[in-house]
Amino acid sequence: MLKKFIETIVKNKEVFYLEVDESFAMCSSQTFYIEETKEAIPVALFWEDEKNAAACKADEWAKGIVKSATLEEFIEICFGMQVETMAVGIGFKADLSGGEELVPVDLVKALVDEIDRTKTAVTFSDSFESLAQVKQLLNQIELDITDEEAL
Repeated sequence: MLKKFIETIVKNKEVFYLEVDESFAMCSSQTFYIEETKEAIPVALFWEDEKNAAACKADEWAKGIVKSATLEEFIEICFGMQVETMAVGIGFKADLSGGEELVPVDLVKALVDEIDRTKTAVTFSDSFESLAQVKQLLNQIELDITDEEAL
């Protein structure tokens, strides 16, 4: 599922989501939680195509609006989610089955690898000036995690 998601959004340079109450469609994580409180972290849901996003317009998301973000915007969104202690959900169905939860920076690493592999041109306009800057931040995050584990 992850491989198809990565390949599709890098190829199309677009990812889809449901906007619900001026935010992403969300659910509680079944995988990740805050260690101190044992509380599940929120998961923002994304799809590689408009059809699957629209198919999830049910129940609490019935009034959701299918929207899209560019590949570059999605990378920036993922970094923001990492800071906010959120997970990324991909490929979920309306009943929250069939999906996969990911750490945002792990997803960004996979996206960057696919961008490099396919030599896809990317142009950032907000937080980053280049793909090299994205890679630099990923490396810094890895160093920070390694430092924390050493404590």
